[in-house]
Amino acid sequence: MRILLPLLLGFLSLPVQAIDLNGIAEFDRRLTLNSSISSRVEQVHVEVGQSVARGELLISFVATGLQARVDIATAEVNALVPKVERMLTELEKAQELYDRDSLARVALEQAKQDHTIAAANLAAAVAKLDLASFHLSQTQLRSPITGVVLSITAFPGQFINTRVNDQTLLTVADNSAMSVQALLPVELYSKTLLNKAAQVTYLKQSFAGKVVAIDRQVSMGANNHPAMYLQVRFSTDGSLPAGLPVKISVDSN
Repeated sequence: MRILLPLLLGFLSLPVQAIDLNGIAEFDRRLTLNSSISSRVEQVHVEVGQSVARGELLISFVATGLQARVDIATAEVNALVPKVERMLTELEKAQELYDRDSLARVALEQAKQDHTIAAANLAAAVAKLDLASFHLSQTQLRSPITGVVLSITAFPGQFINTRVNDQTLLTVADNSAMSVQALLPVELYSKTLLNKAAQVTYLKQSFAGKVVAIDRQVSMGANNHPAMYLQVRFSTDGSLPAGLPVKISVDSN
């Protein structure tokens, strides 16, 4: 049941020092990770509940074919580097002879062209190596954030076909950034509550937070009392699990 907000906000509220609410703490940032390449899972390096750092290796995929491409591209670059250096040396000699009127201009232009072609071939080989190296790097799925592993569906030997679906392999969450939603009775609503400081408490643990959103749609709360959803975002030391009931105290001054 929905009630028009303007009608409900006309009630006068009594002045209060703090607004006390209840809610369930949740991770503010959850990321579901999948593979960007089709390959077979070689190894899962983490477990559910494990803390991970940003950039930490989570899952590795079989890289045989992609490693071969990097090796081939590396060999091509290594073969072309001496040729470019030799072409540059010949160009410098040709320029010196031409400046002394000891070499025809057509020979100088040929030396310039040879060096340009060799340099272009090297640049193309380097680009090919960069692309091959990027594809190889995709065989290692790393955590984009510091946090905790929430779930793992991947297993060694599993073949991931990205052309068929985007299968979630692992879920991580930033366990230092959390949020909680609570129902705010409409008579306590004030637009000044947005960005107000809030204290989130679980047992004897307290965390500083801030009101980041207030839903402008009114719903029916406890005992069919009209209320609005208020969201508080707060930081922790990573020790607070998601799903726990917490108390919220919002500074209303």
